[in-house]
Amino acid sequence: MAIRVGIVGTGGISRAHINAYRKAGGFEIVAVCDIIASKARQAAEEWDVPKKNVFTSVGKMLEMDEIDTVSVCTYNQGHRRPTVAALNAGKHVFCEKPMAATLADATAMVRAAKESGKILQIGIHSTFHPGLQFAKKVIDEGILGDIYYSESAGCRRRGNPGHTFIYKKTAGAGAIVDIGVYNMHNSLYAMGYPKPVRVSAITEDYISMQDPRFKDEMDVEEFGAAWVRFENGGVLLFKISWAVHQNTLGGNFCLGKEAGISLDGPVVFADSYSNDLQKLVKSEGLTANPDPPDGMTTISFEGFQGVDVWEAQMVAFREAVKTDGPSPIPPDGVLLTNVIMDGIFRSHKSGKEVAVKVPEF
Repeated sequence: MAIRVGIVGTGGISRAHINAYRKAGGFEIVAVCDIIASKARQAAEEWDVPKKNVFTSVGKMLEMDEIDTVSVCTYNQGHRRPTVAALNAGKHVFCEKPMAATLADATAMVRAAKESGKILQIGIHSTFHPGLQFAKKVIDEGILGDIYYSESAGCRRRGNPGHTFIYKKTAGAGAIVDIGVYNMHNSLYAMGYPKPVRVSAITEDYISMQDPRFKDEMDVEEFGAAWVRFENGGVLLFKISWAVHQNTLGGNFCLGKEAGISLDGPVVFADSYSNDLQKLVKSEGLTANPDPPDGMTTISFEGFQGVDVWEAQMVAFREAVKTDGPSPIPPDGVLLTNVIMDGIFRSHKSGKEVAVKVPEF
């Protein structure tokens, strides 16, 4: 039997959700909700949803017993209310990234998921890239040893998206929550979600303020950089931009006491091609290319299968719903991005390092 989905919000990202549901298979779109009635009706017609299942009220839509899951496709500041309402109504939720614009909203969403026992998956599709999945296995196997330093970076030289992304009232923040959440989450995910304890950061908007399209309009950041300390003694240097006078802010990597890894490859940097890594490579059906083959070496890998990460995240969601979880991307883990982002904005405002605290449930 198909998993029956209600869509909340009919903006551009909803089309990506619909396409991914269709590629994954096993889903049926049965209801549509948007606060603008004409948009809800138009989307319903486009997606072959019956007119009787078109809503402008999330609460009314959630009264449908036929709905199994809800896709939350609203702007960032609109994630909390429909997510919490759907979870409380006994529906599983797939919510577009970021989890929320604020730590308070994200905390409420995780709490609702825990109390309801339903799945909450956040749409960080890049997590399903085969290279990152393999890199996580390398780290989980202990091949790097203890990780003492890591970097997470993403760069657009001129890539301010405009629209609802540049206003606090809709997006909550700028580049950090929009595209930074991908890199930040994937680094945390690969490292096993270390607990952040302190953050020192800056955010800026210089370049966008020189652009007449954004000047006097935009009230979010185009650039952010942060130094994050973890409870285990490790640190993360995080950098992200929509607009910057540079074509790169660096890569994504982890340094361990035994080896290092670039998450962008992945590529392992080690003193030797260890037996443990050889066994993992063989079990994954990959080919390793150690250069040189003996002694201190740089190891790249071949044989990863091509994956549509949008489809992959929906396949994972489908299987979790069928088996009643757990969520393929733990909401507790994604919550750490909100903890760090909250620290970034507080640190920039105060001009000094700040303590951060992970919510307890």
